[in-house]
Amino acid sequence: MTLMLAIMLSYLFLHLGPFLAKNQPVQGKYLVVEGWLNEKALLDAKTLFEQGQYQLLITSGGPNTNQIKPEHPSYAVKAAAFLISQGFDVNKLHVAPAPASAQNRTYLSAVKVRQWFEKAALQPTSFDILSSSVHARRTQQLYQMAFSESTQVGIIALAPDRYSLKHWWRSSDGIKSVLAEVVGLGYTFCCFDPGEVGSHQELWGVY
Repeated sequence: MTLMLAIMLSYLFLHLGPFLAKNQPVQGKYLVVEGWLNEKALLDAKTLFEQGQYQLLITSGGPNTNQIKPEHPSYAVKAAAFLISQGFDVNKLHVAPAPASAQNRTYLSAVKVRQWFEKAALQPTSFDILSSSVHARRTQQLYQMAFSESTQVGIIALAPDRYSLKHWWRSSDGIKSVLAEVVGLGYTFCCFDPGEVGSHQELWGVY
């Protein structure tokens, strides 16, 4: 029994990277792109949009807290500006910026995307989100929590640039990314309470 348990745990450990980097697109009309992705990833988003059947691309994300005086007020705006500079059709691009918050940043971004759909008088039955490798599964879960069960949330995970997803434990970047997402996903399932739709708790910490 000890040997079997050790084998099971080893299997789970080795497959954590692919498990977190979930790929399950639903091919809806809309593609949501997390604005904090790097420029290479944003170019991948542009290609994905142009080669698919999407009608609108929405960038999401809050303020860039890594810079004292960032050029753009939010990652959502920054990503949109970059896409436009690369020739993306502005008529098919929309921005759903999130404010600074003490709330889970990905969840608040999801709420702001939901509110953008509401203001645009759109009721999506499905849409896809483009995220980064091992962050993908948690992103999908948080977006699904922000939207009603009648909305099908798909997820597309980009491959990591600085480590192998299949052998994530062989690099420090892989270890830090995977373990951080394991903790984050565990917190999402066991402890995170988003609050009622439209409540102060849902937007907790908005300045």
